Amino acid sequence: MSIGIIMALLIVAMVLALSLKSRNPEISSLVSIAVCIVIVFLCVERIRTILSGMNRIINYIHIDRLYIGILIKLIGIAYICEFAAGISKDAGYQAIASQIELVGKLTMLMVSMPVLMQVLNTILELL
Repeated sequence: MSIGIIMALLIVAMVLALSLKSRNPEISSLVSIAVCIVIVFLCVERIRTILSGMNRIINYIHIDRLYIGILIKLIGIAYICEFAAGISKDAGYQAIASQIELVGKLTMLMVSMPVLMQVLNTILELL
């Protein structure tokens, strides 16, 4: 699906959600969440293309698959947390959105620890 169609869908949904917000805020939030979920499903093809490209890169430069796996996990965590925090902010729960962002950052740090440890080991070997 082209980016133009996706953007048109987003604009229509935004107008619908805004028009419902004053009369029925619950339905407005549900419309917003539903559109976000539909957009995530529409992005699956783009994600497949990205993963295919990453596999080609791995084959060309022979990077350890562990590091590529960590990179993919970090990107996934970032997008999921941004999605959840955005929905929370849209629903008016700023404090929950902040906590989602904090948990996401800590999770990303935890997932990236093997890379950090490898960098530290390499530095220690050079000394």
